[in-house]
Amino acid sequence: MFRKLLSLLLFVPCTLPAAGVTQSDSLYMRFVSPEHDSIQSNAPRSNFAACTNPAAKVFINGKEVKVYGSGAFIGSVNLAVGINPVRVVARAMNGDSLVKLFVFTRPEPPKPLTHEPAVIDAQSIEPRQNLWLGKDDILEVKFRGSPGYQAYLDIAEVESGIPMFELPASDSIAGSGTYIGRYKVRESDKARDVPVRVRLKKSFWSSEKAFSAGKVSILPKEFPRVAIVTGRRPFLNAGLGEDRLGGAKLGYLQAGIRVTVVGKVGRQYKIQLSDAMVGWLPEDFAQLLPVETPQPRSLVSSISTSGNAAEDLISVSLDQRLPYLADQMVDPPALVVDIFGATSNTNWITHHRSATGIKSVSWNQIGTDHYRLTIALNNSQHWGYDVGYDQGSNLRIRVRKPPKVANPDSVLAGFTIAVDAGHGGDNTGAAGATGVLEKNINLSIALHLRSLLEDKGVKVVMTRVDDSSVGMPERTDAIINGGAQILVSIHCNSVGASSDAEAVRGTSTYYRHLGYQPLANIMYGKMLELGLNQFGMVGSFNFSLNAPTQLPNVLVETAFLSNPDDEMKLLDDSFRKAIAGKITSGLEQFVKAYARSAEKGKE
Repeated sequence: MFRKLLSLLLFVPCTLPAAGVTQSDSLYMRFVSPEHDSIQSNAPRSNFAACTNPAAKVFINGKEVKVYGSGAFIGSVNLAVGINPVRVVARAMNGDSLVKLFVFTRPEPPKPLTHEPAVIDAQSIEPRQNLWLGKDDILEVKFRGSPGYQAYLDIAEVESGIPMFELPASDSIAGSGTYIGRYKVRESDKARDVPVRVRLKKSFWSSEKAFSAGKVSILPKEFPRVAIVTGRRPFLNAGLGEDRLGGAKLGYLQAGIRVTVVGKVGRQYKIQLSDAMVGWLPEDFAQLLPVETPQPRSLVSSISTSGNAAEDLISVSLDQRLPYLADQMVDPPALVVDIFGATSNTNWITHHRSATGIKSVSWNQIGTDHYRLTIALNNSQHWGYDVGYDQGSNLRIRVRKPPKVANPDSVLAGFTIAVDAGHGGDNTGAAGATGVLEKNINLSIALHLRSLLEDKGVKVVMTRVDDSSVGMPERTDAIINGGAQILVSIHCNSVGASSDAEAVRGTSTYYRHLGYQPLANIMYGKMLELGLNQFGMVGSFNFSLNAPTQLPNVLVETAFLSNPDDEMKLLDDSFRKAIAGKITSGLEQFVKAYARSAEKGKE
């Protein structure tokens, strides 16, 4: 009953007229974007997405735009600096019309700074975030001001009158008037939470001055510090960059690990992993220990491997919990685990015959306190791994063996597969021009997929089965604790506000870990069989549900909800069922290619 009701409720926003009025007589316009009549925008272009009676004609500032069979129409306008009125008209066959007015205001771009009077753009001063610096760290200061002056930077309690240099206009995105200066921290320096002052010298007696928003602490005698990793699913970032998916992650850690802190930028600690490598740990995942706490170090002694029917276990003996990173290799297939702060005292590696998925285990001392473990696999396909410490300080690496196919005539029977319907609740996801919400389409496809999989004897782990808000940590826990062997996350794609929504369409699949590319590749091929355009297969994708290493996983962006042609397909329940069918077929192809048959899988 729920599925039938869902099918009725999902797609009513635009295609059903008001009660008592036939669709051929009704004239309406419902806008998904813009959301307001008056809009401030710095962009040179803005898009419209809305719907009307499919029989109507629509004009945006006098230019006719296509009205699709669903009633959807999209369009764009170029925005000049200043006030931009936009008039959208829907006209019925009988001559009736509706008019909607919008006003876009595009502000003037910043004007070039002139030599007189001398000014400093305080908003441009870097550092913008608070910094902790240690011995030999470089403090780089930048700002934009009137061109052609002598510039200096001052660090209270440390040094004053440090020269800055004006970059040539050709070397600066902002043009002339960009100044830069650097200071290398000495062991004798000390400062706490002081802003950096920058100056443009106007005369011998006067200067234009401004202060950075970011404050600097220079503490060479307190670094390196030790912190203990805390929190739920803590992770290391590769750098300080961010986008809508967050920063690029090096990997996840485990609570209780000790790390070496050598600095801080904003809300992230700079972690020294090795002589040649640093990572960035969000402060929410760290508790600083007293200054005198010894740095985390350990010898690595014996290693042993063993196994059971489901997985192989590699046990590494350490004195304390050290940070680690792991990665999949595919040619030849292997798992590489780097342990930082570790030095080899490994004089034997025991390999038990029960570890049938492991070809060999070897170690290498990459650098000072940087120990690398290479686990060569007997199987061509990665089926998942987990790295973590036991209750003590022994590092446990669990490598999943390929699951067995019990019934060649129904290869998925007996498998446990996780199905994730993206978004939900307050997190609506994208919206089509008809007003249909991504969260509802995702759920519809996921429920169809569950039904098909259960008919084939699969145990299905659903991250949500209704319109509820479920966080990414909770979804991840449900998938892993549910014993899933494969994960499929279902979404719809959408373009940005200034992109051409009519030109961008098609299907795509996403993976993060190289060992799970085959699943994404198979699923991409299956989705293309639906006649959808190619948008590509995307790797190294920093999506939360592509992050788990414990099982092969894929994100399927079924089609572009922002494209009216793709949207019409997604509005059709028979097409959503067809998507579920192709995902099922892709799972079958993956399992046939990479799982073990019952005969070949005997221990």
